[in-house]
Amino acid sequence: MRARWSCAWVISAWLAVSGCVQAQPSEMVNAAKTGDVAAQYELGKAHLYGKGVEKNADDAVRWLRLAADQNHASSQYLLGLVYVLGAEGVKKNPEEGLARIHQAANAGNLDAQNLLGILYLKGEAVERDAATGIAWLERAAQQGSVAAQNSLGFVYRKGELLPQNLQASFRWYLAAARQADVLAQVTVAEMYYLGEGVEKNPAEAEKWLTPLADKGVQRAQLLLGKICFEGHGVAPDYKRALLLLHAVAVRGSGEAYYELGRLFEQGEGEYRNEKEAIAYYTQALKYQHAAAAQRLEQLSASSPRAGEFAQSMEYMENLNSALGGNVLAQYNVGVFQYLGKGFEKPNYTEAAKWFTKAANQGYAKAQYNLGTLYENGEGVSKNMAQALKWYRLAAEQQDAPAQFALGTLYREGQGVEKNAKLARDWLQRAADQDYAPAKKALARP
Repeated sequence: MRARWSCAWVISAWLAVSGCVQAQPSEMVNAAKTGDVAAQYELGKAHLYGKGVEKNADDAVRWLRLAADQNHASSQYLLGLVYVLGAEGVKKNPEEGLARIHQAANAGNLDAQNLLGILYLKGEAVERDAATGIAWLERAAQQGSVAAQNSLGFVYRKGELLPQNLQASFRWYLAAARQADVLAQVTVAEMYYLGEGVEKNPAEAEKWLTPLADKGVQRAQLLLGKICFEGHGVAPDYKRALLLLHAVAVRGSGEAYYELGRLFEQGEGEYRNEKEAIAYYTQALKYQHAAAAQRLEQLSASSPRAGEFAQSMEYMENLNSALGGNVLAQYNVGVFQYLGKGFEKPNYTEAAKWFTKAANQGYAKAQYNLGTLYENGEGVSKNMAQALKWYRLAAEQQDAPAQFALGTLYREGQGVEKNAKLARDWLQRAADQDYAPAKKALARP
């Protein structure tokens, strides 16, 4: 996923940042009147954005012009932006605006140099001149301007405003990345992953992405998730991939849902599941994801039940919520897996996994179901001690089936020493809730 580049957006963003000032009007006015260029510049910004003083375009231009005429580069740059964009109350004057921006650029203002580079490359407000544009960008980039480094990386990678040069693109993005620019760091990782302008190296991409993903950067989480499950150059880590991709998907990313589909279509062991793959591809369709539509069509042709899966979102909705920690959804996913609902056959191991998650959050029905799995050895090794533990936890929450199961274990001495009193107590508690099997058991001698 590549960022889109808009000259107007770039100019507006710089202008907005320039306006973030905290003005002290009385002191500033006095200093500005004595010819202090820094005060004139700050006062101009204050009036331009109404920070601490009345918003007044005429006063803003007047103070900025006074400072600019004294060769104050930042004032020249801001005044140029105002004239190029036409701020509220200021009539556009591209010719003077460009002259002021040139003054600032020639004085060493990096933002001005970067902006001129973009303007010349795109032919906005000036006649298009790619060589001049690159010269300005490189001048700023070589002085450490992250914005210029990113701009060069973008135009060389895109290959629309000048011939594509992936090696140059990678070099400039790497320079910006080393200055802790997040966009550049993600792009460097992406280029390592794709082998663009540098030898393909997923492991190196992972190094760049991991700290960003840990901070919640979605592009980093998405790409790192892909790397984790594809395993090219690094060991596959399906669990990590699932967590990363799901974190992005639930925030509305069709691409992440598509990658989750690929994970379950191409994964191994418990992470290879056609039903879940189809469900995720179906979710990606909501975002008009063309590749997901193609995969669904191909799977439908090879699986007679795929159409049925794609029509029902119940499992998908529960799975999404379950992955986010919703206890009821975790239980529901366990039921889907235990009954084989929508699958070719039940998957007791997967059911046990989801029942355990819900049981550990105190959900009584999941605790009871997990007890039955341990008692019967379904999806887990048979373990009567574990069965007794989970039945008891559920029974203490007034779950009638669990009370009945616990009473039965005490009556028959399965996994626990026989205890007629405890058996009757638990069976009675279940019967008091009108649980028919408990009533029938109590009626027997």
